[in-house]
Amino acid sequence: MIILSNKTKQNFRNTSCESTRLSRIIVLLVLILCIGDDVSSQFYPAKLYSIRDGMPTNAVYDISQSPDGILWFMTSKGVATYNSLKWTLYPDSLKLPSSPYSFIRSLEDGSIWVAGQNSDGFMISYFKNKKWHSVNTKEIGEIKGKFTFDVKLKNENYSVVIGNEDYLKILNTSEDKLTKVLLPNHRTLQIHAVSFKDENIYISSSEGLFVFNESVTAHAVNKLIAPQKQILQIDWDDDDLYLLGKNWVGRYKNNEFEYLSNNTGVSNVSQFNKHNLTIDQFGRVFFSSMSSARFLNPASGKSEILFVNGRIFNAKSNKIFVDNENNIWVGDHRGLFKFNVLRFQNYNENIGLADDEVTAISTYQDQLVLANKTHLNLLEQGTIKERIALNYEPDMRILDIAYDGQNVLYMATNSAGLQVYDGKTVANINLPGLTEKRITTVEFIKDQLFFATIDALFSYQAGKITKEAELSGIRNISALDSDSIAAVSTNKGIYFYQPKTQAVHNVTSNSLNYRNVYNICKWKGQYFVGTSGGLAVITNNEIIPYFTTEKLNGVAVYSLFVSINNKLWIGTNEGVFIWDGQKLTNYNRSHGLIGDEINRNAFLQINKDKVWIGTELGASVYDYTKDISLEIIPNLKITKAATLEGQELNENTNTVNYNDNTIEFQFIGVSYFDENQIKYRYKLVGFDDEYLYINNSNSNSIRYTNLPPNNYEFQVQSSIDSDHWSPPKSMSFTVEKPFYATYWFLTSSILAIIIILYIIYRIRFNLILRNQEKLKKEVSQRTQEIQRMNSEIQAQNEELLSQTEEIATNNERLEEIVQDRTQKLQEQNERLSKYAFMNSHELRGPICRMIGLLNVLKISKSTDHKKLLRLIQETGLELDAITRQINQTLSTVDLNEVYESNSIENINVEISDNKTSQK
Repeated sequence: MIILSNKTKQNFRNTSCESTRLSRIIVLLVLILCIGDDVSSQFYPAKLYSIRDGMPTNAVYDISQSPDGILWFMTSKGVATYNSLKWTLYPDSLKLPSSPYSFIRSLEDGSIWVAGQNSDGFMISYFKNKKWHSVNTKEIGEIKGKFTFDVKLKNENYSVVIGNEDYLKILNTSEDKLTKVLLPNHRTLQIHAVSFKDENIYISSSEGLFVFNESVTAHAVNKLIAPQKQILQIDWDDDDLYLLGKNWVGRYKNNEFEYLSNNTGVSNVSQFNKHNLTIDQFGRVFFSSMSSARFLNPASGKSEILFVNGRIFNAKSNKIFVDNENNIWVGDHRGLFKFNVLRFQNYNENIGLADDEVTAISTYQDQLVLANKTHLNLLEQGTIKERIALNYEPDMRILDIAYDGQNVLYMATNSAGLQVYDGKTVANINLPGLTEKRITTVEFIKDQLFFATIDALFSYQAGKITKEAELSGIRNISALDSDSIAAVSTNKGIYFYQPKTQAVHNVTSNSLNYRNVYNICKWKGQYFVGTSGGLAVITNNEIIPYFTTEKLNGVAVYSLFVSINNKLWIGTNEGVFIWDGQKLTNYNRSHGLIGDEINRNAFLQINKDKVWIGTELGASVYDYTKDISLEIIPNLKITKAATLEGQELNENTNTVNYNDNTIEFQFIGVSYFDENQIKYRYKLVGFDDEYLYINNSNSNSIRYTNLPPNNYEFQVQSSIDSDHWSPPKSMSFTVEKPFYATYWFLTSSILAIIIILYIIYRIRFNLILRNQEKLKKEVSQRTQEIQRMNSEIQAQNEELLSQTEEIATNNERLEEIVQDRTQKLQEQNERLSKYAFMNSHELRGPICRMIGLLNVLKISKSTDHKKLLRLIQETGLELDAITRQINQTLSTVDLNEVYESNSIENINVEISDNKTSQK
């Protein structure tokens, strides 16, 4: 055996450490030869189910699986199903069996058969076409206590066999024909199990194996196993016959028998005839009888109890069942648990570790060391032999372990300093002169111990401490070649230190995340670096990202090592990744790994078959020999497709009305490998361009609303790992067009429009004809009327001409009258002007003189009165004369005559008189 790891704790961290001395390799080989591979104290990863997970009851008596992948269970409350999403219990009203003496079987036609006791006694029923059907058991009679049962489909008929005590009862359900068969040596014989194969019925009994085909014969294997005659159960792997007896398992092949194990731990006969022997798809053997479920290790010939975390003391198994995905189901009175991989065996506090988290792994003499935060756990032959407590300090944590290859382990314990274990006691190493006591890493390199604090690298030899170099944030150290040590930093990348010259070379990155380094190793001539930003490599003196696949991109990498088969193992917070340069494989908790976060100094390969992995929840042992990978693809089906108004779609009914065009699809991918990892992708051809993805396993329905009229095909696929998808399940349907958009309606409408247009045309045409006739008459009438009117118009024109002439004559007369009147007015105006002049000049003068004389008279003396009176008299006479002259002037002007002669009425009268005179 060869030890290879990224941190062997014996002078090198990975397989690229070519400087390790030959003497150390020899010591290492001898040490590994002494370390056992048996991990019999481990437990296997399993999924537990109970009433807390939706199971109707914890007591499971039998298990089967229908062709569509649904699991069927016989329980203490009757028959239940599990479709990887939900549990369903059939109601008590069906009166299905519910006692421990009950069995359930599935046939290739999809029917499910149950047999056992209910409240009314023994009964047999089967489920087909979504209904339960009862089998007439009158001929069989009452079966009390334990029995065994099987059923077979042949030529559309069912044959049922009941094994009870020392006889068989075979019922042909189509004929209600019962055959009773008594076995030889029936007084001492007890039937344990019956099963159909081909045309035969195989009977496992206390007296060996018998075969019934028209008659009972003893199987040839009976002579080969004598004197151990008791056979509890059989199973087939193709034509190889496997047999389970009390404390042994054997195989009958090519007429030869061999014991696979003579120490199975199965020593009791089940009181319920619940004997289990099953072979999975890879030839692994599982069995039980009044015992915990066990697994036969073909390499060692030893049987192992399938320990389950949290259920170390398993109840006695009622049923071990391997489903079509190779998941191993175990049902008992305490519940149900499932194994789907055996590649990992796990250790944690429940198994005996001091704590769950395993921070570092190393070898020590002929033992394996699993370190917790504060303890060392020493394992021999896979069994925890001793737990050693280190000297405790607050915030202490064992971060790293170094083994000197002889008797001493050195531990870097953070706040608790550097501690040493010599096989007997634990002690602290005195570190005088160190201001920083937190030790982060320790390693033996070329027979010299190196350790580091967060700010410096030291060496330790013969009790002397030497500061090698001041380096910032040291997290881990590794020997890369004969001349240099790699010290990885929390914030500065990587320091390459050469002890001989004490030269330091720093390699870093422009990215802060890629400067935060956890580990380094050399693979295929290139340095690979684990950082908080992901996997990286050193290129051109710089740390740059290294891309494998999208799945690892950006995932923090804590640990690295190169395996014996030259693959790069990558420890992350999402499990372990294995990279061979082309294919990336991921293992996490869903694959059986105990935890998802891999600690940076907790990788160790102790031989070509086993790799130890330390996580936050415990340690896992990866076994190459048990890594049997299956391409798990869920069993997908569309469970329902219906419109919003309740119309269900199927092959016969696949059209929906245009106004009921909201459709919901329900589907389920049945897989039990990891129910929480089931994913879906779907698209509606004719509506969606690309697949749409659903990453929630509980979201298994989709609704399309207001689909326009068209032909559609709904396609859905399911997957576990997003790499392997099931074949698409599809459903085609048509959303009908509205009646007014259908071809027949459009054609009929166009035809109707044409007919209507033609009718309208004919009606219009006839109407036009009638109108033309009518118009002809009207035109004739109008023509005559127009002619008459033309005659009238001509007459009126003549009259108008006559009137025009008359008007012209009147105009001339009027002009004469106007001239005459104008002349008279001018004469009158002259007289008036003369009158006005006389008033303003001739009349006013005498009046003024008279007024003046009167005023003088008032103020004059009496002697002048006569003179003045004479003058006044003269003036009065002058005024009288002027007045007479004015009267004479005005006597020739008659103003009324002027007004009346020039009024409109008089003018019109004159015109009328003039017209009359002209006539």
